[in-house]
Order: sequence, then structure tokens, then C-alpha cells
Amino acid sequence: MTELIQQLLVIKITSIQVYLLWFLLGSFTVATLSDLKHMSAQKEFLQIWFLFAFAMFLTDLYYNCYLESNLAYLVIKWGLIFVFLPIYFHYIRQVAWGDISAKMAACSLLPPIFILIFIVFIRIVDKLTRRLWQQWGKGRKYPFMPVIFFTTLILIGISLFIF
Repeated sequence: MTELIQQLLVIKITSIQVYLLWFLLGSFTVATLSDLKHMSAQKEFLQIWFLFAFAMFLTDLYYNCYLESNLAYLVIKWGLIFVFLPIYFHYIRQVAWGDISAKMAACSLLPPIFILIFIVFIRIVDKLTRRLWQQWGKGRKYPFMPVIFFTTLILIGISLFIF
């Protein structure tokens, strides 16, 4: 039972994934600054974040199929990331693909329960900070990368605190 709770609530990061985490946070920082300055992050970030999510998928695949044989965890986590997130954010919420790819990359670090919490937190952080980001926006549009960046930091911090 303790192991199940740990799988659902604690981020298990391998040594390779630690380097990927630092890379992701660095790219989020640059994209956030770009978004604040130009109201858009560079398109190359979209490709980098999709590749990041794919790299995390491969490391999870190796870890959960060959080392621990935890196929259910793998299917749930990556089903949420590769199926649910794009459908929910692009087709239901009409979010730009750049923001979706950033969310997918961030969620690739999280356990399944935290992916669902991420979706809720992203709305909460957005509502709490929207006025701040609107000063950099145009019309009703505003930079969204800061919201993704801070939500990612909050959830990684909470998971590390729980651990």
C-alpha cells in the first residue's frame, strides 16, 4: 500500500532525468522571458518540449517495462500526457500548441495524480496571476508561459516535500 501511494504522489527521478529536469527548467525560464517580452515563445521550444516529453517517455518505458514491470502506471501516465492533455487543452480549451507542448513536458516529470493536479493548479495559478501577466499582453491575450513555469515549480516542490 505504501509503495502504491509513493508511486502516485512522489516524483521518481533517475539520474538521467535530473539532467533533463534542469534542461527543462532552463528552457522554461528562457521561454517565459521571451513570452513576457514578445508575447510568444520561439517555435523551436515547441519541438524541444515534444522531444523532451518523448525522451522522458523512453526513460519511463525502460524503467517501468524492463526494471520494475509496471505497465499499468506507464499506460495511465502517458495516456494522460499523449492523449488527454492534447485533447483537453487544444480541442476543448483552444490552447496554443506551444503551451500544450510545455504542459506535456512538465507533466512528463510528474506521477499520474500530479498530472491531474497540474491541470487544476494551472487554472488556479492563471486566475491568481492573470492581472500581473496582462500588463505584458495585447488586448485580452497575455503571456501564458509564466503560469506554466510557476505551476511546474510549485508541483515539483510539493512532490519533493512529500518525499
